Amino acid sequence: MRLGFIGPAGSDAEALERAARMLIVDFEVDQVVYLAEDDALREFVARHETEGDGAELEREVARVAATGSPSEIDAVLRRLRGTRYLSKLRVAPRPPTRAMEMLDDRIVLIVREKSSIGEDDVVNSNVVVYGDGGELTFKRFGPRCFFSPGPLSAGHIGLLDEHSESGGVALTALDQSGETWWTEAIQGRGAKIMVAP
Repeated sequence: MRLGFIGPAGSDAEALERAARMLIVDFEVDQVVYLAEDDALREFVARHETEGDGAELEREVARVAATGSPSEIDAVLRRLRGTRYLSKLRVAPRPPTRAMEMLDDRIVLIVREKSSIGEDDVVNSNVVVYGDGGELTFKRFGPRCFFSPGPLSAGHIGLLDEHSESGGVALTALDQSGETWWTEAIQGRGAKIMVAP
């Protein structure tokens, strides 16, 4: 499984569109988690909700591919990509609600606001992702880590990959052109051994 993380875009729906497209098309994520609820998100959703039903568009793609001009094919493929974007986009829940994901044996906690994270959340998670960081942030505390891509205007997005090149779960910070800034392996829960006298 692959998860992409996009920080708040404010009112820049075009930047949100580019980041979502890169994660979905270039990095083939299973889901994109948007870590805010703002004007950019509302415009992004409104734009893609008008694209229509995915199954209907797939039939139209087949029809246009057989008989359409290159510009008609391009137009219908753009509409189809729009429905894919919406189907893969999740929005981090409003506080105090949290989202949890499992990647291999790692538990990922996803929140909009770092202040909504409780002690139990930290104890039971391997990765805590939050949306209100002022900049790209990665901090490791023993087997746990905290990550924020920061606002999208700062130029970074996150990728959590269950099948990374290192052979385990890895968290990668990317710039908006898709270049890797850094990659960190995420420790698993591992076996707990108790020795009794």
